[in-house]
Amino acid sequence: MIPKDDIEAFAPDLEAADRIVERTKRGVPPGREMMADEVLPFIRAYVLMRDLAANSAAFMAELHARELDGMGVGADTTER
Repeated sequence: MIPKDDIEAFAPDLEAADRIVERTKRGVPPGREMMADEVLPFIRAYVLMRDLAANSAAFMAELHARELDGMGVGADTTER
Protein backbone atom coordinates (compact mmCIF):
# COMPACT_ATOMS: atom_id res chain seq x y z
CA MET A 1 0.00 0.00 0.00
CA ILE A 2 1.24 3.48 -0.81
CA PRO A 3 1.46 5.75 2.26
CA LYS A 4 -0.81 8.83 2.27
CA ASP A 5 2.18 11.19 2.08
CA ASP A 6 3.37 9.45 -1.06
CA ILE A 7 -0.09 9.68 -2.60
CA GLU A 8 -0.15 13.42 -1.91
CA ALA A 9 3.26 13.69 -3.57
CA PHE A 10 1.62 12.36 -6.74
CA ALA A 11 -0.91 15.24 -6.86
CA PRO A 12 0.88 17.09 -9.69
CA ASP A 13 1.02 13.85 -11.70
CA LEU A 14 -2.70 13.26 -11.21
CA GLU A 15 -3.42 16.85 -12.25
CA ALA A 16 -1.36 16.34 -15.42
CA ALA A 17 -3.32 13.16 -16.15
CA ASP A 18 -6.59 15.06 -15.65
CA ARG A 19 -5.42 17.73 -18.14
CA ILE A 20 -4.56 15.04 -20.67
CA VAL A 21 -7.98 13.42 -20.29
CA GLU A 22 -9.81 16.74 -20.63
CA ARG A 23 -7.74 17.69 -23.67
CA THR A 24 -8.51 14.33 -25.25
CA LYS A 25 -12.24 14.70 -24.51
CA ARG A 26 -12.26 18.07 -26.29
CA GLY A 27 -10.71 16.38 -29.30
CA VAL A 28 -7.17 16.87 -30.47
CA PRO A 29 -5.31 15.54 -33.50
CA PRO A 30 -3.87 12.04 -33.01
CA GLY A 31 -0.48 12.16 -31.34
CA ARG A 32 -1.23 15.50 -29.65
CA GLU A 33 -3.01 14.13 -26.60
CA MET A 34 -0.11 14.92 -24.29
CA MET A 35 2.89 17.20 -24.28
CA ALA A 36 6.40 15.80 -23.93
CA ASP A 37 6.68 17.03 -20.33
CA GLU A 38 3.44 15.23 -19.41
CA VAL A 39 4.52 11.73 -20.41
CA LEU A 40 6.34 10.79 -17.17
CA PRO A 41 3.70 12.37 -14.89
CA PHE A 42 1.02 10.45 -16.79
CA ILE A 43 2.92 7.17 -16.37
CA ARG A 44 3.44 7.82 -12.64
CA ALA A 45 -0.27 8.63 -12.23
CA TYR A 46 -1.16 5.40 -14.04
CA VAL A 47 1.13 3.34 -11.79
CA LEU A 48 -0.35 4.97 -8.69
CA MET A 49 -3.94 4.35 -9.80
CA ARG A 50 -3.18 0.77 -10.82
CA ASP A 51 -1.58 0.07 -7.43
CA LEU A 52 -4.52 1.61 -5.59
CA ALA A 53 -7.00 -0.37 -7.70
CA ALA A 54 -5.15 -3.63 -7.03
CA ASN A 55 -5.00 -2.93 -3.30
CA SER A 56 -8.70 -2.02 -3.27
CA ALA A 57 -9.64 -5.22 -5.11
CA ALA A 58 -7.61 -7.32 -2.67
CA PHE A 59 -9.22 -5.58 0.29
CA MET A 60 -12.72 -6.09 -1.11
CA ALA A 61 -12.05 -9.80 -1.73
CA GLU A 62 -10.71 -10.17 1.82
CA LEU A 63 -13.71 -8.29 3.23
CA HIS A 64 -16.11 -10.49 1.28
CA ALA A 65 -14.40 -13.63 2.59
CA ARG A 66 -14.61 -12.32 6.18
CA GLU A 67 -18.29 -11.48 5.74
CA LEU A 68 -19.02 -14.98 4.44
CA ASP A 69 -17.05 -16.48 7.30
CA GLY A 70 -18.94 -14.29 9.77
CA MET A 71 -22.29 -15.52 8.45
CA GLY A 72 -21.31 -19.14 8.94
CA VAL A 73 -22.83 -21.16 11.73
CA GLY A 74 -19.59 -22.86 12.67
CA ALA A 75 -18.29 -26.35 12.15
CA ASP A 76 -20.75 -29.18 12.13
CA THR A 77 -19.72 -31.20 15.20
CA THR A 78 -22.86 -33.29 15.64
CA GLU A 79 -22.61 -37.02 15.15
CA ARG A 80 -25.18 -38.69 12.97
